[in-house]
Amino acid sequence: MEFTREQFEKCKQNHAGAQRELYYLFKARVMGLCRRYTKNKEEAEDVFQEAFIRVFQNISQLSDFDNLVPWVKRIAVNASVNYYHKNKRHHNYSDYPEGTNPGDDYELILSQLNDETLIELINDLPDGYRVVFNLNVVEGYSHAEIAALLSISEVTSRSQLNRAKQTLKNKLKALGVLKYEKSA
Repeated sequence: MEFTREQFEKCKQNHAGAQRELYYLFKARVMGLCRRYTKNKEEAEDVFQEAFIRVFQNISQLSDFDNLVPWVKRIAVNASVNYYHKNKRHHNYSDYPEGTNPGDDYELILSQLNDETLIELINDLPDGYRVVFNLNVVEGYSHAEIAALLSISEVTSRSQLNRAKQTLKNKLKALGVLKYEKSA
């Protein structure tokens, strides 16, 4: 399905048919994004609903059709981060000693697993680890951007990311993933 500029303009005028088409175009992508930031499907559905409410409430403010995809994605990420803030518990994660450096081989491991296994492993991470991991590794946010979004320091962002990587590496090791080779 392709979404046209004409449909975009109709969405901005609250045309139900065009909004439905926009919803179906982005449904899977936004739900997948929400799922990465939440612990379970029910939480993801709540964030998903909030994201689409914001999309439809604010689409009239978007002037450039070419920015639609990143704009919807940004709204979904912001809805996920807001959900995290609203529901976070303040914890100090002391499972791993400071200075643990998991290395960069996690990318090789991740490339060899199926999506569902990865989602399960990531969803099992503590909240702070999971959110920072998703923002940095999946969405490409810098530590400065993550720090601003989550109201934490850049050092905390880096630490959470390193701990998330180490935790994932340990979980993968427990699954028997011991060698990390890229497929040709």
